[in-house]
Amino acid sequence: MNTDSKILGYFSACFAIVIWGITFVSTKVLLHHGLNPIEIMFYRFVLAYLCILFISHKKLWADNFKDEFLLMLAGLTGGTLYFIAENTALEITQASNVALLVCTTPLFTALLAHLIYKEPLRKRMLIGSLIALVGVGLVVFSGSVLLQINPLGDFLSIVAAFMWAIYCIVLKPLGNRYATSFITRKVFFQPTIRY
Repeated sequence: MNTDSKILGYFSACFAIVIWGITFVSTKVLLHHGLNPIEIMFYRFVLAYLCILFISHKKLWADNFKDEFLLMLAGLTGGTLYFIAENTALEITQASNVALLVCTTPLFTALLAHLIYKEPLRKRMLIGSLIALVGVGLVVFSGSVLLQINPLGDFLSIVAAFMWAIYCIVLKPLGNRYATSFITRKVFFQPTIRY
């Protein structure tokens, strides 16, 4: 990989992080302006599905029923359940709480990968995840620890993190067999048909 590709990769990753971070605040704004958590999820996925349909429209179905089922499960966990839990949490607790608690996702993912795929729990990965969690906490709270606990909202944030971890585990066997754009389109379609 050449230097330009690395720089583009780092820039793309940073851009994705910024956009993902903005979604917590923008969802909170939409909630305050009358949309409910399911409507926000629906509009988000319809828009995303229409955008990705332009680049991934040739292949409609997975190669077999098992893969089609896994894609449906990924859409259910990483699309529908994750966003309903997160958006509902944002409706009843602070965006900072949700952002911080959703950052537990890498830890849940590592634990599930260990339990399901027998992947080793690497010390460096666990330490890195904890450092990232502390870093997010420092950014979110800006040096002042003003954590307002809302048990239901905070629990839903943890549920969202766990749903995303399941989503990651479900997609693991599909990543080498299908194009990322195909997988993403299939996952985006699931929440739109459930509404």
